[in-house]
Parts: sequence; structure tokens; C-alpha cells
Amino acid sequence: MGKVIFLDVDGTIRDFDGTVPPSAVEAIHKARQNGHKVVLNTGRIYCHIEKKIRDIGFDGVIASSGGYIEYQGERIGHKYFTQLAYIELMKDLVDQHCVVEMGNNKESYVLRESWEEYCRIYTELCEGLCVDETEALLPRPVDSLLEVPDVEQLLVFSQEEVSREILAKWGYSFHITNLRLPYTEKWSGVITPNYITKAEGMRQILKAGEYDREDAVAVGDSDSDIEMIRYAGTGVAMGNGTPWVKEIADYVTEPIAEDGLWNAFVHLGLV
Repeated sequence: MGKVIFLDVDGTIRDFDGTVPPSAVEAIHKARQNGHKVVLNTGRIYCHIEKKIRDIGFDGVIASSGGYIEYQGERIGHKYFTQLAYIELMKDLVDQHCVVEMGNNKESYVLRESWEEYCRIYTELCEGLCVDETEALLPRPVDSLLEVPDVEQLLVFSQEEVSREILAKWGYSFHITNLRLPYTEKWSGVITPNYITKAEGMRQILKAGEYDREDAVAVGDSDSDIEMIRYAGTGVAMGNGTPWVKEIADYVTEPIAEDGLWNAFVHLGLV
């Protein structure tokens, strides 16, 4: 029985300039040919995973940091905010003048009152991340929070560091992840319920495939990948990763631009 390899997307498969190294694609293909399963494990909502990434070919997807889970073409998990928590948290964020993109696996949404400011941020991010703005999926403007179903995550843009205020009011009811985005204002981050995690997504995939935790390999580059790297039997940090993710990993490979993913697969005997 082979391994189950869980891969982050941004900074692991896809560089922040939009490049997907051919060696990374080859590593994924060869690992699958060798009998291993390869699963995306990303903070992106499912509908925001680029086609060029999906077309590489994977055995499963964990999106929204565990909010939406597919394995072998079937949905096996879907979790989201309770309606009460979502409404109350959004009220707090709006009161703090945040611009928020509310996402689920099918679509994302922005309040119409924030639409103009969101479009400005969106254009800035597309330029910074080398994403073709015409190919990216814009959210749908809505007039009311009640128009948005099954919210898995909130992508927050703020002039201020809002995480302290959220923690002060809500304690640890939510996961708050700082994002490595080319956003020139004060803060950007993702908020998810505390019962949605990349590690829980991994647990469900492993259970569905009748694998043990020791069979899991996780590769990532940012602090949002720490829980999946810790959960895996073998955790790998990209050479372009943050200091903390490198510190807790079992192995640190080269940066993404230096064939880091391929080298990690070779080191672990996956290809």
C-alpha cells in the first residue's frame, strides 16, 4: 500500500508569480503511477482552485482548509459556519470597515456596499499574484448576508489588524490565518470555524482510503500548513517556507523555483 501525499497549492505547487514548475507536475504524475495517492490540501475555496492546477490530476481535494473534501471523485465532507456565528461575526467585521469575501465550494460573495473597494483590491491582487484577471472568478455581489449559503470561510481585508478584536470577543471559536498576499493595506487573513482544519480533512481522507496516519506525507510552505505537517507521518517544508514551518517539519526541501517538490519526492522515495 502506498502513501497519501497532501500538497498545499500556493508556494508548494504554484509559485506566487503564477508558475507551476514542470518538475512538480512530473513528480505528481510519477508518484500516482507508483501507486501513491496525491491530494490537494489548500486554504482556497474549491471554485478558486485554478483549472491548470486541477488538470494536473489528483485523487482528492481538501478545500477551504478542510471545509470541503472530495476523494476519488466523491464528496465525503462538507462543514461550514453556523448561521448565527456567521451573521454575528460578519456584523463585527463590517463594523470594523473590513472588506470580506464569503466563500463556499460553489461560489463566493461580497456585500454590494463593499463592491467598489473589493474590485480595487481584486485588481491589485491579480497583478501581484500574476493571475489573469479575465480568467479569475469574481465573487457575486449581494445585498444581504442572508443571501449567502453554507459559508466555509471568510477572506478578510482590513485597514487594521482585526484578529485581536475577534479573539478578545470570541476566544478561540474561529481559526484566524494571516495570509501571504501582495496586499498593501494593513492586514489580510482567512477566518474559518474552529472545527474546520486541514488536519481534520486529512483524517477523513485517510479513513475513506483505509490508510493510517503514518501513511500520510504533507508538504507546505506557510504557517497555515503547520497543522497538516504536524498531523502527517512525514512533514515536509518547502525551502521558500516560513521559519516556523521549517522548524516543525521532518525535512526541508529546496524552494519551489529550484524543483523543491520534485526533490522532496525523490528524497522520500515516492518517485
